[in-house]
Amino acid sequence: MWRGWFVLMAGLAGALLLGCPAAAAPVDRAKPAGRADGIAAALRRDPVYVTDHSPRSLPPDTAARIKASVARLGVPTYVAVTPTLGLGEDNPGDSFVALLRDRLRKDGIYIVISPSGGHGEARQFGGTRRLPVDDAWWAADFEMPYDAGAADMIERFVEIALSGHARERRDHPRPEPKSELRKALDADDAADRRAGYVEWAVFGGGAALSGGTILALLIRRRVRRSKPRPKATGRPAGKKPVRKKPPNRQKAKGRR
Repeated sequence: MWRGWFVLMAGLAGALLLGCPAAAAPVDRAKPAGRADGIAAALRRDPVYVTDHSPRSLPPDTAARIKASVARLGVPTYVAVTPTLGLGEDNPGDSFVALLRDRLRKDGIYIVISPSGGHGEARQFGGTRRLPVDDAWWAADFEMPYDAGAADMIERFVEIALSGHARERRDHPRPEPKSELRKALDADDAADRRAGYVEWAVFGGGAALSGGTILALLIRRRVRRSKPRPKATGRPAGKKPVRKKPPNRQKAKGRR
């Protein structure tokens, strides 16, 4: 009886352990698709979707700036600003841009970008007017700091795509500007250096003042020692020497 229950429980435990990975895999694969469905539904209402999960990284005018920028392209453009991971540049086989295009079924330029502007992807599907989207996106990524922000990144992308020199700017990117964090760190370092210079100046001034005072005292003492002193005469000062009278010679002669 107990042996039968033990075999049954062991079999159930083994089935659960073996079945968990197989059951979890479809759920993991379905997550990007689920996000794509929700964002695609938002893009049908408005071609620019901006997440509300990153208020610190996204100023209130982010959507307006992006709409003004992509309007210059003259091509239908769909933008999703979202912290969705697994973008095409890291996982070409699971491109989130491709998922959005499959849901919308519309030609145009599709852009998916993180709120900080550090990760993203841009691709063009169909259309009669072709733009150097890939070259322009990589050139903008090279030229912008990693924390530039989604709106700044898209503005630079549009500017490069319409410049006629997207390939050249991708192959020969401009120097990447400093990030805000790097600027803050450099400012702190500069402040520390200035404080250090002030401390050394105060220390050097105090040392020079102290050294000058001691040197003056030593010179004064040496000058005093080098002055000639009057010779000692063996008598008290202010008294004249007393001359002794010679002996009376006449008295000496009378005594004889």
